[in-house]
Amino acid sequence: MAVVDAPSDLLPGTGLLSMNYPLSTRRYDELRGADGQVRGHWQPFLDELSGVSAAEYATRLASAHDMMRNNAVTYNVYDDDKDGQARSWQLDILPLVIDAKEWATIEAGVAQRARLADAILADIYGPQKLISEGHLPPHLVAGHPAFLRPLMGITPPSDVRVHLYSADLARAPDGSWVVAALRADAPSGMGYALENRIVVSQTFPDLFRDQRVRRLAFFFQHLRDSVLSLAPVAQPRAVLLTPGPYNEAYFEHAYLAHYLGLALVEGEDLAVRDGQVFLKTLAGLERVDVVFRRVDSHFCDPLELKPDSALGVPGLVEAARNGGVVLANALGGSVVEGPGFAAYMPQLSQALLGEKLKLADIPTLWCGTEAARKEAFATLDKRIVRKAFDSQPLFSRYSSAKLGSDLSAQERANLSDAMTRRGGTYVVQDIMPLGLTPSLGARGLIGQPYTLRVYAAWTPMGYIVMPGGLARIAPEEGPREVTMQSGAQSKDTWVLSDAPVGSLSLLPPSDRPVEIRRAPDEPASRAMDNLFWLGRYAERAENLTRVLRTIVLRLGDNTGLEGASAVAGLARRLLVPLTQTSAAAADAAALGDETKLADELHALISDKDHPHGLQRLLANVRRTAWATRDRLSLDTWRSVHAFTSDAPTGEWDATAARTYLDALVRRAAALSGLSAENMTRGRNWLFADMGRRVERASHTTWLTRQTLGSQDEGESARFQAALEIADSAMTYRYRYLNHFQAAPLIDLLLLDDTNPRSVMFQLNTLASHILPLPRLTPEQMRQLDKAILNVVLRDLRAESATVLAQPDERGRRRALASVLDSVDEALGRFSDAIADAYFQHAKRQRTGGGMRKDLA
Repeated sequence: MAVVDAPSDLLPGTGLLSMNYPLSTRRYDELRGADGQVRGHWQPFLDELSGVSAAEYATRLASAHDMMRNNAVTYNVYDDDKDGQARSWQLDILPLVIDAKEWATIEAGVAQRARLADAILADIYGPQKLISEGHLPPHLVAGHPAFLRPLMGITPPSDVRVHLYSADLARAPDGSWVVAALRADAPSGMGYALENRIVVSQTFPDLFRDQRVRRLAFFFQHLRDSVLSLAPVAQPRAVLLTPGPYNEAYFEHAYLAHYLGLALVEGEDLAVRDGQVFLKTLAGLERVDVVFRRVDSHFCDPLELKPDSALGVPGLVEAARNGGVVLANALGGSVVEGPGFAAYMPQLSQALLGEKLKLADIPTLWCGTEAARKEAFATLDKRIVRKAFDSQPLFSRYSSAKLGSDLSAQERANLSDAMTRRGGTYVVQDIMPLGLTPSLGARGLIGQPYTLRVYAAWTPMGYIVMPGGLARIAPEEGPREVTMQSGAQSKDTWVLSDAPVGSLSLLPPSDRPVEIRRAPDEPASRAMDNLFWLGRYAERAENLTRVLRTIVLRLGDNTGLEGASAVAGLARRLLVPLTQTSAAAADAAALGDETKLADELHALISDKDHPHGLQRLLANVRRTAWATRDRLSLDTWRSVHAFTSDAPTGEWDATAARTYLDALVRRAAALSGLSAENMTRGRNWLFADMGRRVERASHTTWLTRQTLGSQDEGESARFQAALEIADSAMTYRYRYLNHFQAAPLIDLLLLDDTNPRSVMFQLNTLASHILPLPRLTPEQMRQLDKAILNVVLRDLRAESATVLAQPDERGRRRALASVLDSVDEALGRFSDAIADAYFQHAKRQRTGGGMRKDLA
């Protein structure tokens, strides 16, 4: 839809506002009335902007974007191949400003809509009087793909089905508010609205205070407390159920869980036993009383709903049927979200509430009758046709909506045939030109089409509406769509108050006694599993970085074939066995031609698609960290972001490669240091550090095997490389100067319990880490992990570096190889034992050593 109309006079002021602002004659403009005058509640904001230079505005904008980036505010676009899950949240820092009188209309209308949605669902999954009394066509319920028959007859606690409701509002050309879409199943965007508020209020702090903008914490407090009050126990355990880190709004799920004080869980974290829901924790199964649901209903239970769902909890419908859990929202809400219901909302409101609708829908005609179909085709050129059960917003590229005027003769004939056969699956709606809100874009201050998502929360006293919402504007260039999946920007929404605004916070009052706690509730097993692998992946990436740096430092920095042979030897021993480089490249390098080896090193360092490359490992670090986002501090997350970003591009450059690898080692050290110094010594740190220790021990045994496994004329160069990679060169030189021999090196890397890089140090640390772990379940009480470590530590302490360094007649150090094999085997069994005791809640068939998680 076109946005820009004929330009008008300049807005008053200097600086940013001395530019053309188009005045639309076909749309409602939030900034100016039909007479071109600025609306009163916008004037203070324009006065503020009039004194802001373009340079200062650019500084504020950059600061806001930095804040969003540093806070890792993201929204995953499923088909965005470039950015994927790391796509930054798009924010326009100019807020949408709504005065108190206007908001009163929205507030009353959205609260009424929430009551109506709850009442409709109670009837649909109950007596179905709306159908029997002729208020609603049976096909809109029975034929709806989101109507879940297994839920029939289930009465949720306090008979409340909609605890959180959202309505997407649009401005009609006459200035009235119209409901363009609604969400009664698992509404999204509330956490992004909160993050927008935090960022924009800090961008314009004085104006935010002086304008008396209503705060949001009151709404979140009542949402949380009201739902918790439905649980049958005094101190209920509540969780937020997320589809997981690949969902587009995972940031929001983690953010809301933290803000509301909930455990963030995925479906595999929960289990149903005897009609009740339990969380799989390190200490076993713990009862869950309340589930704040962000998984769509039909995915929630593979037993009774969608059988191929991997996101849900088997038996969750049974638990809801037995009253064993409070689900917010109750299952099945999607059935009222399709546009087919919009045609009947006025009479449904009269039938269920005895009230007229305070907010109208987009005029909609359901095509389930012959008369309706005739009317639809008679007016098709001025309307939109779409599927009656369309789950996508109207203003989205994924919507089924099509302009009737755009249909060809053949398409009209096809549509007529489809409607004749199944007219109940179609609706036609009036064309809705969206209202405009000001935005500062590349062309200056312009009016952008927008929608406003507003939220209502159930309380025992009735529904309350969040004073603000998530405004979305179409991108300045490209498709004029207002969904985040389509690349739209978001805005904070400032609702002005006529009275002073309080400063309510979800934090407890400073004068309320707080119980001292040094340990939170037992965490979910899956979260600890992810942290364990975060530690392993981070260490694995650092190890490969150190190996690559050691080889790149020597590449091209040697004299004659002797130096070339040393580089080739390192490549053969450290990269070729893992198919990270080819034997042909190493052979060529040995003869002085390092070009092929350089090319393969470049791919190994930079290529994101290399199956054994550094970027693939870093992607695993980022992915696993993302899955535990709610358990990482902001500084830790920033360190993860720094560690895994800025891959080198362009042609091979040895200097650039060395610089990048040096920086990566420092970033790895920063991440490790933050974990060591800033994380409390609770479960999060314990499992992350155990993963790091297992991986470091495994890598050091491998490094020792590859560099000291045999004696030959090139071993001195390998000894020095091993010390560099293990970050132990300074210690060795301090003790032994430059006398490079196998025995002291074996002692330093394998047996020295004072060297933080040695295998012995890792095993001792693991032995201390497992002491505080719970021993409650039968698998935990076996203490297999402890037994494995005790044996390998006893055997390793009995070893002598001098004996291990002795080669046989063929130059092989067989005694060393035997010890390293024993350590590797013990590490694999230890990793499995930890998984069985703390990450699994059912017996599993062991298929391998468990040491290498899939890197794909």
